[in-house]
Amino acid sequence: MSTKVQRTTRYLLLDQLKLAGWSFFVLIWLFAVLPLLVDLLTGNLSHYSFFQDLASMNLEALFFLLIFIFGALTYDNFKLFIQNGISRRTYFSARLLSLILMSALCVIIGGIHFFAFHAPYMHWSTQQALLKTGTSLYAYAFGSNVTLNVALNLIFNWIFYIGTGLTGMACGTLLALFGKWAKTILIIGAPILGVIAIWLLTVVIVRNQSSFSYTGLEAFLKFLVGYPSHGPADAGYFNPIMPLITMLVGCGVIGTLAYLFNRKLRIRN
Repeated sequence: MSTKVQRTTRYLLLDQLKLAGWSFFVLIWLFAVLPLLVDLLTGNLSHYSFFQDLASMNLEALFFLLIFIFGALTYDNFKLFIQNGISRRTYFSARLLSLILMSALCVIIGGIHFFAFHAPYMHWSTQQALLKTGTSLYAYAFGSNVTLNVALNLIFNWIFYIGTGLTGMACGTLLALFGKWAKTILIIGAPILGVIAIWLLTVVIVRNQSSFSYTGLEAFLKFLVGYPSHGPADAGYFNPIMPLITMLVGCGVIGTLAYLFNRKLRIRN
């Protein structure tokens, strides 16, 4: 790794940590300090529990938004680095490294919060807590080995955060290629076109559901989510290999798009 990549990565990572710190401070204020003030004013201080408020915070949603926003913030840093002799490739490499490191930090903090604070507050065992996560289908992938099952959950979250950041990078870099008005039209028009496309697809499926066979599509989707080929399809016993491969392939595709868009970036006058 070159010195320029290291310095650029460090700058981006420190900048992201500052923003994440302020966001976490606001979250603490909303979920812990503000309820305390309300209970003080209403005379219900006996109902206040800092541990309860801390356990109820949704850090995963905050991290998801932060990772996407960090990826989407493109042009200002690009302009700063290009004007200081940092190439597009170095800038992209630094962004990718900072995304990987920041995602890992979010996974560690989120895992500690969920398994060390939220799960005990809800009186869940670690294995029960795994069944309450987004990866509940794979909670028993390693049988009764709780440590490996938790590690798998964290790996899933890490890849998901990386994919989220790469999506933000692709979207932010694409928008940076356009001027102000074109960017506004894209931001407003893209969601509208997406909703229309989903509506049209739904109409077509509903009107042709009697003549269209979904057997192949169903089998393909089951394959992607790791549907058990033998035994009952109970939550926790799905195969995690194919979903992991699918997520990695998706990250590769989105990352490639982000890199191609990055090569087209130009400083606007």
